[in-house]
Amino acid sequence: MERLKLEVSLREGTGKGAARTLRARGQVPAVFYGRGIEPVHLQVDAIPLERVAHGGANALIDLLGPKQVAKKPVLIKELQRDPATRVPLHCDLFAVDMTEKLTIEVPIHYVGRAPGVIEQGGVLEPLLRDLQVSCLPLAIPESFEVDVSELSIGDAIHIRDVDLPEGVEALGDPDLSVVHVVAPRVEEEKAEEEVAEEVEAATEAAREAPPPAEEGGES
Repeated sequence: MERLKLEVSLREGTGKGAARTLRARGQVPAVFYGRGIEPVHLQVDAIPLERVAHGGANALIDLLGPKQVAKKPVLIKELQRDPATRVPLHCDLFAVDMTEKLTIEVPIHYVGRAPGVIEQGGVLEPLLRDLQVSCLPLAIPESFEVDVSELSIGDAIHIRDVDLPEGVEALGDPDLSVVHVVAPRVEEEKAEEEVAEEVEAATEAAREAPPPAEEGGES
């Protein structure tokens, strides 16, 4: 995976007021942290931050700046954005030990056209958008491609079927489906409607039927 670079500097003030001042200057408050590492409060220019954020999911980033963080590889653990403007509000930079395996989620990209959809009218349902894996930082895949071009209605692809690079281990139940093709819901709904109509007709007929005659007569 590509190694990106990001220049950062120490943040002098903390709190909401200081954060607002930073954002007004086009900078984003950030924090650098990791296992056994004292957190360091940083600030970073918004434009370079956006550039590395779009460099790919789980991209390794080398920090440039003060000695506390210089040349330390990190992952963007979380990038908070304004829900309306999508402007970055805060960034968490997680320090990575290059010799230790990480547990991380890697995006799944579905490719191909399933016969169950284009020929049989079924519906392709992705059940997972990301796959949780364990691997060393330099082995983190950008994404996984899952080919659905062999799927008919009722077929599925499971975690065990995903092609993994060497050194990458999928976590979770290997029998868990990541995608499947199901019958069109229109047919299911139609069948349910037909059953409901039959039940309603039978109920109405029972209401309109005359009551059974009583056996015997007056003594």
